[in-house]
Amino acid sequence: MSAIGLTAAGETSAAIDRWFPVARGEEVVPRHIVQAQLLGREIALWRDDNGLVNAWENRCPHRGVRLSIGLNTGTELHCRYHGWRYASGSGQCTYIPAHPGQKPAATMRVGRFGAAEAHGFVWVNLSDSTEPPLLSTPAGAQMTTLRSIYARAPASTVADCLLRGYRFALDPTVAADSPTDAALVAGDPYTVRARVHAGQREASVTFLLQPVSASHTVIHGLLTMYDVTADRLAVLRHHNAQMSALRDTAERA
Repeated sequence: MSAIGLTAAGETSAAIDRWFPVARGEEVVPRHIVQAQLLGREIALWRDDNGLVNAWENRCPHRGVRLSIGLNTGTELHCRYHGWRYASGSGQCTYIPAHPGQKPAATMRVGRFGAAEAHGFVWVNLSDSTEPPLLSTPAGAQMTTLRSIYARAPASTVADCLLRGYRFALDPTVAADSPTDAALVAGDPYTVRARVHAGQREASVTFLLQPVSASHTVIHGLLTMYDVTADRLAVLRHHNAQMSALRDTAERA
């Protein structure tokens, strides 16, 4: 696997025009603002009262104050510093408290990124691409988002550790002492899928890497189980233990 060459700003042309998961959908609750980071860029995530998720540059165009410390009213986001208001969807400034009778110019708007919800995650695209992310959803399978894990390691190192060392067991009472069948999905260096088979039973975990910066990564996971009789809680605990161990390995590397 080739290294992912991030610049000092944490960006590559190949990575900019693509979708990355940055949060679980259930974490972006109404009347709240979530701060995320992708390829060195700070992002303010917020859901309006109609359910629309906004992914905005985390700075007010007026004085550069972080919008993530602002106020989500359900239709607008208010900056904490001078109270400028920005509309959901467009990012257009709608009101300036110091000039209440003045209509804000059309150029007064927040920098916006592409945002979409799919497979239980909020995805962000730093370019102006509007195509949503697509992952295959097997028929008859149960899919569960897993606890995201932060690693102080580059995405290329994390992916390499997943490919070479991830262990997973359908029966958590049995040690997973052999490598799981893991591979990049369609050659994508940010997506690794690990499969495990036990007779007629099968499960897979799709690891979705969020390159926070050139040296830090968030590992998101999507568990797909085909055996509905399996002890899901035990399997989730087993996965969390494996992921914690893998994070430690990646950070040491």
